[in-house]
Amino acid sequence: MPSGHQQAVQEQFTRTAEAFAKFATRDTPDMLAERVDFAGLRPDDTILDVACGPGAFVLAAAPRVVFARGVDLTPEMLRQARAFQAERAVTNAAFDLGEAEKLPYVDASFDLVSCQFAFHHIPRPEAALAEMRRVTKSEGRIFLVDSVGPEDKATSELHNQIERLRDPSHAATLSLPEFLQLFAAQKLAVEKQHVLNRRRSFNKWMLRAGHDRSSAGYQTVRRLMEESIPGDRAGFGVTIDSDGLRIVHQEGMFLLRISA
Repeated sequence: MPSGHQQAVQEQFTRTAEAFAKFATRDTPDMLAERVDFAGLRPDDTILDVACGPGAFVLAAAPRVVFARGVDLTPEMLRQARAFQAERAVTNAAFDLGEAEKLPYVDASFDLVSCQFAFHHIPRPEAALAEMRRVTKSEGRIFLVDSVGPEDKATSELHNQIERLRDPSHAATLSLPEFLQLFAAQKLAVEKQHVLNRRRSFNKWMLRAGHDRSSAGYQTVRRLMEESIPGDRAGFGVTIDSDGLRIVHQEGMFLLRISA
């Protein structure tokens, strides 16, 4: 039986599966290629992508490895992933139903375990990371990508409030020091990291969560975004141009190794 938050995640991503799959899989091939390259995949790797969603990373990585597997909590996302797999005729991949905090695999199963843009949906990211470490081989790697939140407490609180209003399955966006503390607690060494700013359309960001311009949720989030502009009080770097609002998400990519 899923927890209350897991049910919220399933409901959100079931409702938005088609829109999410479109943006995650078809609209950002350059960003996907960047992540595949950063992961440093090897021809003899067997990999797992945790909270794989519509399977974008799994299917992009499959041609470079022996076998690529994805696991996700939401059946509708897995349906999308399998449809994309069939469309592309990828034979060395599979998708499973499962929880990030309780992965359905034996210890030391994979050469590389990844999780991308999911930690901010997980109330106990330390539990998910511990599970990722458990199923990674002793000489393997962990690849983590997620939004990076503000370090200032007040800014972080408003930032996360806005995120939750947009998407009720949002838990919290970790700051860079919080990520590094999490890695150290699991005895994971940072082999390389890259933190960058992604500027994006506010409207597309809202559509990805299932809000069009006429929805009450859209109007509430837009108002808070506009109110946050003086002093960048929510850490979104909001600007206004001819296409509407533009926001900035800070994004972190981390390649980790087991250090003890």
